[in-house]
Amino acid sequence: MDLSGNELVGILPSCLANLTSLRLLDISQNLFTGNVASSPLINLILLRYLSISTNKFQVPDSFKSFANHSNLKVFFSDFNQLVPEHDHVQTKVPKFQPRVLSLSNCRANEELTKPPSLLYYLYDLRYVDLSSDQFMGALPYWLFENNTGLQVAILKNNSFMGSFHLPSQPNLDVQEIDISNNQIQGEIPLNISMIFPYLTLLFLSGNGFGGRFPKWLVSMNSLEFLDLSSNQLSGTLPKEFVIGRSLLHLRLSNNNLIGKIPPRFKSQSLDALYLDRNNFEGEISNVHFSRSSYLSILDISNNNLSGKLPRWTKNLLRLLELDLSNNHFDGSIPEEFCYNADLWLLDLTHNNLSGSLPHCSSPSSQSLSHIYLSKNRLNGLLTHSFLNISSLEILDLGENNLSGSIPKWISNLSSLSILRLKANHFFGEIPNEICELDQLRIVDLSHNQLSGHIPSCLGHLIGAPNSSSWSVISYSSTFNFDTSTEMEARLMQEVYTQLDSHIQGSIELVTKWWSYTYEGNILDYMSEIDLSCNQLTGLIPLAMGNLSGIHSLNLSHNNLTGPIPSTLSNLKQLESLDLSFNDLNGEIPSQLTELNSLAVFSVAHNNLLGPIPYGKGQFGTFDNNSYEGNPLLCGPPLEKHCKETNAPPKLLM
Repeated sequence: MDLSGNELVGILPSCLANLTSLRLLDISQNLFTGNVASSPLINLILLRYLSISTNKFQVPDSFKSFANHSNLKVFFSDFNQLVPEHDHVQTKVPKFQPRVLSLSNCRANEELTKPPSLLYYLYDLRYVDLSSDQFMGALPYWLFENNTGLQVAILKNNSFMGSFHLPSQPNLDVQEIDISNNQIQGEIPLNISMIFPYLTLLFLSGNGFGGRFPKWLVSMNSLEFLDLSSNQLSGTLPKEFVIGRSLLHLRLSNNNLIGKIPPRFKSQSLDALYLDRNNFEGEISNVHFSRSSYLSILDISNNNLSGKLPRWTKNLLRLLELDLSNNHFDGSIPEEFCYNADLWLLDLTHNNLSGSLPHCSSPSSQSLSHIYLSKNRLNGLLTHSFLNISSLEILDLGENNLSGSIPKWISNLSSLSILRLKANHFFGEIPNEICELDQLRIVDLSHNQLSGHIPSCLGHLIGAPNSSSWSVISYSSTFNFDTSTEMEARLMQEVYTQLDSHIQGSIELVTKWWSYTYEGNILDYMSEIDLSCNQLTGLIPLAMGNLSGIHSLNLSHNNLTGPIPSTLSNLKQLESLDLSFNDLNGEIPSQLTELNSLAVFSVAHNNLLGPIPYGKGQFGTFDNNSYEGNPLLCGPPLEKHCKETNAPPKLLM
């Protein structure tokens, strides 16, 4: 019986206890409440599969109510509340011996600091998930000793401490271990390849593992996914980096690795390589990848690498994502970067690159979707650098020395959602063609020398959140439950389904007067127009009031004139509005007090007059700084009082 994914509430009906022949029950993803120990579930002793995940059940940590459920082999109870049962002491092996036990995200009681004692008495587990339960103490290595058939152990996102103890005898069945984001310290055990010779997935990230880089671990022939990121590994990588024949994904990010990037990578299968946020130095022009390489993701950002950008990227025929940002590369950007037919993300942010932009408008560049070239010394014109790349979604050229006008061919970039040309030397008017980009959500043209009027058609921008998905590596678990019935085999085909391994390109935006760096999917929910620090003139278009989805609007430090449009009160999601340092006149529209999401507001240094709108809601939180430099403004929060006008005399009847 499958009742999952509804909005069923309350306690389980007592009549459920009458279904004594039930073999399968899935009531996950509902709003059921009550204590499982007193529910009708305890009567269903023929159950083989039970999922109560994502409800509001209280689940006693003793599981004694299931002690006689000898048939129950698959039990999911994620996202419920584990509660301690102090009067119960487990002393004997229960008949309840599940092969699959999933209790992730269950800790809601401060008294529970260790895994349920029941686990000490389980001997037939194939799959166990205790992730995100805030458990403390030593890592429960006895799970591997007691359950010789264990294949998958997910213990991530807890507070397990101490060292990584391994069982004394080899376990030939263990395939996947995830103990990431705990407090495990010490060195990675040297004998892990002997104890778990058929390990395919090992996640140790977010711990305190130290010592030198374990090159022997990388060469394990069975290993497919290895994540050692965010630890304290030190030393250099071997000059000839031999990688196991099965390894697909290697993440060494955020450690203390030093020296040069190895000149040769010997790998038959490596798909994703992350060496970012270490202390690697030197040039990489001599690094060699064969043309037969399967590498699709390469991230060596945030290091101390220098010299010219490599030209060997053209050999990586399957390359999808390349991140060389935050290093010290100099010289020009090679045209070869445009020749990778499948490349969709290129990040060269924050280097010392100079020269003109590469011409990436050939058919071989049509997959480019995310281009980040900000914070370099690139110069020259935009010309036809990215003409006709209809797949381009993010173009970040900010903080360079680019000049000339914004080209009209910008309208050809029909998929563009983020355009950042901040802090260059662009001049001339903002072309109307920019308004043809109906997917545009973030526009930053600030700190240039743009002139003329603000195109009124900008009021029709700010598209819906981007629905495009980031690149991921899909990973279907090799876990085989070896279930005895067709029903179990069908239900348990795939438990561990995806490994998300994309590069998170970042964008720096000024929001609420502060500069923040945003990356990943959060950008899909942001919308902003920043035209500040230019030489724009004329009125603020009334059509700007049509930007109903915008979160931040900055028109400050220009030469805008005329009144503040009352239509801006339509921007109900607006969180930041900066109109300061212009020549705006008239009164502040009282309708702006309806902007209940507004956290930052400034009309300082204009020629505004009259009373400041009554400070209800968010308007009551703005201080003098929001209004200073307008001598004719009056009323709170300014000290200047508004002169009272005499009321007209009453007529005598």
